[in-house]
Amino acid sequence: MKKITYILFILLGLNSCKKEEFSYQVYQPQVEDVDSIYFSTGSPSLIADGKAKLQFVVEAFRKVRINKEDGQTLDTMMYVDHSLLPAGSVQIFANGQVIDGMEFSTTNDSQAELTFYAQIADVKSTEKKVQIRQPQPVGTKRYVDVIFHVFELNPSDAAYDPLTYQEISSKQLEEAIAYANQVFQNELGKDPNGGVANVEFRLAKVNAGGATLATPGYNRILYNNTWRAGNIYVPADFTNRINSTASYRWAPDRYLNVYILPWGANTSLGNNRAEYQIVPTGEEPIEGISHIVNSAADVPTEDFYTVYGLGIHRTVFFPGTDRKVEIASYLGTYYGLYRTSSPTGTTVIDYVNDTRKYLTGSNQSANTLHNLLKTAVDGEKFLANNAMDDIRYASLRNSFTVDQVQRMRLVMERSPVRQAWSHE
Repeated sequence: MKKITYILFILLGLNSCKKEEFSYQVYQPQVEDVDSIYFSTGSPSLIADGKAKLQFVVEAFRKVRINKEDGQTLDTMMYVDHSLLPAGSVQIFANGQVIDGMEFSTTNDSQAELTFYAQIADVKSTEKKVQIRQPQPVGTKRYVDVIFHVFELNPSDAAYDPLTYQEISSKQLEEAIAYANQVFQNELGKDPNGGVANVEFRLAKVNAGGATLATPGYNRILYNNTWRAGNIYVPADFTNRINSTASYRWAPDRYLNVYILPWGANTSLGNNRAEYQIVPTGEEPIEGISHIVNSAADVPTEDFYTVYGLGIHRTVFFPGTDRKVEIASYLGTYYGLYRTSSPTGTTVIDYVNDTRKYLTGSNQSANTLHNLLKTAVDGEKFLANNAMDDIRYASLRNSFTVDQVQRMRLVMERSPVRQAWSHE
């Protein structure tokens, strides 16, 4: 009873206290508050094919005067969320004409250049010029038969846990190929410089001896702790096996040999980028491909994995329910492409002119957050969507550019170890 009386006393005491009153109001941006606009077209060029699109970036700011403790005042610019302004407050102009929405495409290639700017009320952004590119013809269809050599831990190995171990299924291989084909065909993206590679990857139907595969494109290889040269597995344990085992090396002139190795994306699987080319008389070498040879006979073949093969991290095939199995960037590397970003330096060298390049170093935090909006090396902001963007950071990774497409197809022609393709 005493306990109950004490609680009631406290409650009565609280009720007798008068609640402090404070009048406040959440700031609601107004059109007249905007003093400055940042505007980016997202790209300095646009293909006039009706599919490619500029995706505009608009940021609004208002000037705010802050009273400092020492009595001085400081003027600063604060971000204004323009999406909270009345509909139609943000206007985009192309060659002086208002356009509808925050994207722009065209099929009119009569003008070499268009001028864009954004405007809110009487405040106008800096004008940005965009070069108009002619649509490029699509090359002849090419087919590539793929065999996935899938390394699975042997169930008899002491480290095998039947409750947690997941084998890679044929469905995952099918999804990987299907999604890569969509990227190579530019079916998903709307990059302002997007290109159609017209390359179709297919799961191999027969093995190297001509026998029909029970599961298309699938060659299961069991490994165990006898493969280890040391106390732990390292990639060399597997690549050495590949190089010394004929059944792991299918005819490289007929198949693209892909090796799914049991590591995550933070483990280096070696360099599988095209490194050899034959330069026709009167032609220039392809930049970024170091070895010029006269024929396939000049290419060393003892390291089959590096010269002919393509390693892919196993974790790529378990991306989570909200993502697809993405292997287009690995295929792009195999055919001579480079990353569009770099953690070092002040520029990015990928040997093409139409990709949006960006830095991801320690002072580039805006480019490493879980946000598609990046700042390019030229200082302009854009939405990342290239298949060769860094897989560790946010990007749609759904397209290649025209210049990337042309580079890959040229590598397929000139590289004596990248010619496992046909027209049928």
